[in-house]
Amino acid sequence: MDYSHHDEHILVCVNHGQNGIRLIRRGLKLALKLEAPLTILVFGSLPEDDEHDKIVGMPLFQRISRHYGAELILEKCDSYNVKKLIAERAKAMGATQIIISQMVESIWRRFLGNTTIDNLLQELPHADVRVVPRSHHLDSELNYEHGVNAYLHGKEDGTYDLAFHHDSNATHEGVFYKHIQTNFNNGRFVYYEENDIFEVRVLKGHVPHLENIADVLS
Repeated sequence: MDYSHHDEHILVCVNHGQNGIRLIRRGLKLALKLEAPLTILVFGSLPEDDEHDKIVGMPLFQRISRHYGAELILEKCDSYNVKKLIAERAKAMGATQIIISQMVESIWRRFLGNTTIDNLLQELPHADVRVVPRSHHLDSELNYEHGVNAYLHGKEDGTYDLAFHHDSNATHEGVFYKHIQTNFNNGRFVYYEENDIFEVRVLKGHVPHLENIADVLS
């Protein structure tokens, strides 16, 4: 992809195993606003083989990438090499806006004793680094289990059932985050549609309507 005609380039850094959906949503909105290229970097302890389906959210990431024309990069990386990896990728693509999570900030503080912004700004003085807090609301992401790839199956009455297999009834593909304080499939389902990422509430494996709660939970 040729980046030479763009003043801005957005790089979203997603740590595999963490909830990267909101990071990508933040990057997507910024990229659309600035009319800039978007790159999604997924890093961490990735599966040993090349089966992308083993990465939670990968079908969702791929759909966003295809629809927007974004670049999707997968890199195996341990905690000690996070800074080097992000800096190298950012330099190579000329990233001007780098979006990382508070989790990555915590990793750097633990192993390096200083902040993400300090490190990246030394390497990339012309880039803006945005550290997105873990949560802006009381309904913290800590209340949810790690996501699993899932689907919504449409019903004749206009409601939806949560499922973990794909068939002809599947109307939406995304990621389900189960609330930790329940024995039922209560939580939220995240999917991509119409240039945005949507989150809907799931109650006992059922979605009564597709009310987007993403803005409330951001």
